Formats: sequence, C-alpha cells, structure tokens
Amino acid sequence: MKVHGVLVYTSWSHVDLQTNNKRYDPKLGIVDLKNKEIREIEIPSGARVIIEVTSRRFCTFKKNDEKYCLAPVYSANGMPYCQACMNIIPSIKCLMGEPQCNIKDAPRSKKCIISGFYKDICTVPRYHYLLVYPMDHNMVYLKVGIERETIHPNRILEQGAPVIAIYAKTPNIWIGRKVEVSSRLFLEQFVGKAYRGLKIGHASEKKRSIIMIERLIRSTGLPEESLDLYMESHASEGIFDKLTQIAMYIGKSLTKEFREYSVDVNVIKGIEIYDMRTDLLRYDKIEEVGNFKDNVVLKGTSVGWLGSYLLLKEKNALRIVDFRKIKGHLITIIIES
Repeated sequence: MKVHGVLVYTSWSHVDLQTNNKRYDPKLGIVDLKNKEIREIEIPSGARVIIEVTSRRFCTFKKNDEKYCLAPVYSANGMPYCQACMNIIPSIKCLMGEPQCNIKDAPRSKKCIISGFYKDICTVPRYHYLLVYPMDHNMVYLKVGIERETIHPNRILEQGAPVIAIYAKTPNIWIGRKVEVSSRLFLEQFVGKAYRGLKIGHASEKKRSIIMIERLIRSTGLPEESLDLYMESHASEGIFDKLTQIAMYIGKSLTKEFREYSVDVNVIKGIEIYDMRTDLLRYDKIEEVGNFKDNVVLKGTSVGWLGSYLLLKEKNALRIVDFRKIKGHLITIIIES
C-alpha cells in the first residue's frame, strides 16, 4: 500500500478506554493535495515500512466547514498554520490552552467566533488526567493534563504513558486551566515520597514525553534482553502493577482535592493498549527522529506505537519517530505486509 499527501492528524480517538480489551494502532489522516480527499491508514506492528517526509509543509487548520486549509507554510518552525489562519486565531496562547480572557468577558473578539475557538475549544468540557512514567527501576515521573471531551481520548493516549488515571471533568477551558495548574501544584507534595517501593521523582504539567518514552523503552528493551525476558525476570516485582496502584492512589487524592469536578477514577494501562511487537525490542542503539526541516527517508520494521511515537527498527538501530512533528508535512508512506 502506498499513500501520498499531507499528514493532518495522528489520532487515538477510536479507542474505547472503558473496556480496554484490545490493542490499537493510531489512525493517520492523510489528505491528497490534488483531490483534497482524506484517507485514514494504520501502520501495524511487524510491517515493513518506508516513510518519506519532505520539508514542504501545509496548513492543517480545520475551518468551520470541517475542511483543512492546506495552504503552503513557509516557516520551518512553529505550528503548521499559514499566516492567514494565524490571523484569525485570537491568540497563540489560546491555541496552547492558556485563555487570554476571563469567562465573563468571553467571547472577547470577533476572532473568537470566526476561528471557532469559542464554540469548539473554549466552551467544551475538559477531562483531567494523570500520566505515570517510570524514570528508572525505582522512580516515577508524574504529569497532569487536560483534554477536550470532543477529542477524547486522543490527547490522553498520544503521550505514550504506560499508566493513566482520569480523575476530573471541568465545564470549560477557564475552569479547566485553573484545575490543571492547581493539580500540578498539588502533586508537588508527593515529590520525594515513596509508594509501593517506587519514589516519586518529579511532577509537572509540562511536556517531557519524549524523554519519558525513551526511558520507558530503555527500561523494557535493554540491548542484552528482549521485553519478554525483561518482563519474565521482573514478574515478581510487577512494575506496571505498582504504577497502576500509584495512579489509583494519587488519582483518588486528586478527586478529593477537586471534588467539585471529580469523577470515578478510571485507571488505564496504556501499555496494554499500544500494539507492540515486543520480540523486536532488541537493539544496539536508540535514537529520536524529530527534525524534518530537510527531506528525510525512514525505512525499517514497525515495532509498534507508544502514543504518537512510532518505533521503527532497522537492523540493530531503534528509532523513535515523533509523528506529532510530522504533522503538516507532505509525506509518502509505503507499507508492506
């Protein structure tokens, strides 16, 4: 199979977090520049794949008519949005989830309405989640975040956390942002403490996903042993069970702190959702691929996905390909069974 076009999304919105009884790959949305048709594909684990990423970028802003702009983007940095679309966005900070007005003042300008932000972003309820990552064999990293109900559970899963806890739901971005910041401050009291033999090393609302992904892979796919052997040798320790217990414990603490917006804590083992070929997790070196300012060609066998990070193995090298950084680029994907 060969697909050519602009990558407009990498989505996990098709995942059912309630049942959590199967493994998934994300859906890649690719738009043909000629006929503007969108095609969804998946890159399954075990498949041979060639990915050609060009430096050409196009605007992925979705307009009120549900169509993508697709105008050329000439800046290699920042969001994959053209200047015309940037001009109708109220503020880049609004785009990043930091409202620049009070709820009483909204909508603040015509841009809020024209861009669709007020209706589709600002006034949409938010889920609040906790991500738990292993930092090493006896330390964990915590991160809190929020996600719009309308794109649930995309943001939650794209960060590749092995364990997740959903603990609250707020009615809009203004309250959601306050609870998010307060959640991060609340977590600071746990830093340095140990629970179930694991020390909590850091807590944040900032993005450090790629660092955590690399540590997770290194801890589960050491060069001298496969993940299967690792899990077998560490079965008595039950690392992911301990992470789950920490997620439940802190998740319940968060619900008590924000009881006005709390929901029944839903703890999800992301490590059981992401489809991976653990028998391929043997490698001599590991590297991140996230710079696409020049044309890049990637070849190899798909080990699978951790969030929006494709693990691609070529000979004895394992590459972590950040598909969020490919968004907006003109690409060609060839998948062989």
